Amino acid sequence: MSTANLVPLVYNSLVNLRTSTNFNGVHTQFNSLLNFKSGAPNTQAGSEAWCAAILDTNQYIVAGSENPKTYVALSIQGRGDMDQWVTSFKVRYTLDGVNWKEYRNGSAIAANNDRNTVVTHFFDQPIRARSIAICPLTWYTHISLRFELYAQQEQHSFTQVGRNISPGADTVLNSTTNTGAREVLVDVVFPVEFKSIPLVAITLGHIDTTSADATGTNVYQQTRVDVQAIDVTTKGFKARFYVWRNARAYNLRADYVATSLE
Repeated sequence: MSTANLVPLVYNSLVNLRTSTNFNGVHTQFNSLLNFKSGAPNTQAGSEAWCAAILDTNQYIVAGSENPKTYVALSIQGRGDMDQWVTSFKVRYTLDGVNWKEYRNGSAIAANNDRNTVVTHFFDQPIRARSIAICPLTWYTHISLRFELYAQQEQHSFTQVGRNISPGADTVLNSTTNTGAREVLVDVVFPVEFKSIPLVAITLGHIDTTSADATGTNVYQQTRVDVQAIDVTTKGFKARFYVWRNARAYNLRADYVATSLE
């Protein structure tokens, strides 16, 4: 198994971190990132790990976010500047922030035997949670650790809307000499470029049409007019306004909604 296509949440600041206790102000969750080193470029020296103030099995470091994430794996590492590391731990998690569950019913998960070796544990099944906690059970010398959490890439819908797209007044769509199919193409540019090609729904919001001929003496029973989104790209599309048979359109205006998963 590999973490190559997973999102490292701590590294990317996609979760908030909280701890049960900190040994002091320079032994906090700030120092808990995997492979963290003290000194430059950090402005204040400190431990190369989160270090608890109390040595018991009630200690934890918890990562949480407002939106649920699908956790796949975690990596754990000892303290880089001293012989301190966690040798086993359990995992707790919650989806609603109220009801907590224990992974594998609270069974111990093997961790580290030295300062810098990274041990990665893949969950038996991905865990859907808003918050997830590492709870040390046993340790060497002191409860100290660095870690990373890996989650599946999340896709979110991104939507843009546009109003009053128009081919203009009195175009070929209103021709009194041409009958049959007629069309006007209007270039539409999205305010923000999409990451992937979106789905576009476009509808007519204003229709100013007639089915009378040029003399106005022959009025037909149907007015045939429509609009379509064609040639859609990440940057925009063409709005195709068209009429057919004896329909004449003096002015048309359309609205669109464009959505993609990103």
